[in-house]
Amino acid sequence: MTFRAEDWLLDLAQRNRLSPSQRQIVQRMLGMFPEVAFLSTIEIAERAGVSQPTVTRLATALGFAGYPEFRTAMREVVLSAPVAPRQGAVDSVGQEIDNVTGLRRELGGEAMATAVRLLAATSPLGVIGLRASAALADYFGYFARRALPAVSVHTDAGTLDDAVLQLHEQGASAVLVFAMPRYPAATVAAIGLARQLGLATVVVADSPLVPFADDADALLVAPVGTGLVFDSHAAVVVLAVSLLDAIAGTDPQRTQQRLEAHESLIDRWAL
Repeated sequence: MTFRAEDWLLDLAQRNRLSPSQRQIVQRMLGMFPEVAFLSTIEIAERAGVSQPTVTRLATALGFAGYPEFRTAMREVVLSAPVAPRQGAVDSVGQEIDNVTGLRRELGGEAMATAVRLLAATSPLGVIGLRASAALADYFGYFARRALPAVSVHTDAGTLDDAVLQLHEQGASAVLVFAMPRYPAATVAAIGLARQLGLATVVVADSPLVPFADDADALLVAPVGTGLVFDSHAAVVVLAVSLLDAIAGTDPQRTQQRLEAHESLIDRWAL
């Protein structure tokens, strides 16, 4: 896996306790490399939509004496990192392989175990995804319905609050949310509403530094591929189907019965 200057900042952020606003700054800075190492606190604050003192406090939270020391460290990392040419399709495949390979730790981690426990215990299981995440929600829901007894997919921002409220009234104890960039405001609001109603939230996102991380009972991270015109969700798909496999494995007898029932219908629609 090729070292990137961005990885240095991401690792640094994960090893320190940051506030939501500080995580937001780091998230924005990750998209500014390499020029971020040569920007002033005022320029970073303007791009991140925060105050200049907030940027300065971030440097301290990351363990530096002040912003000048933090910027010096960033510059050293940027200047020592290999220069990456603009990615084409072939290079993007390599990036996706790295993204999928990097899921090993996530799939075996504490967040995954918590997500499986929460989602296996809820009925119905609500799956939420808006805009770019709608296809991911539909993909998960399509297969989940074959293994789980009650699954509903919600991809309409206009009815999302009603859907979350209905899940609560139907006795759901948790909800699964796909939140890929750019994070729709309605998705973030739905996560907050779910928590307000007492539902546990399992969130699948592209970074551990998403500004709504504190509202996730379990945050599963799968990076997106950014080498092509549009983001690629290869790693997210692998994570989603792995999550579903683990949930189905908590009740193998029920899963087998439901799959056999589904198989009996295949002759009606398969060519």
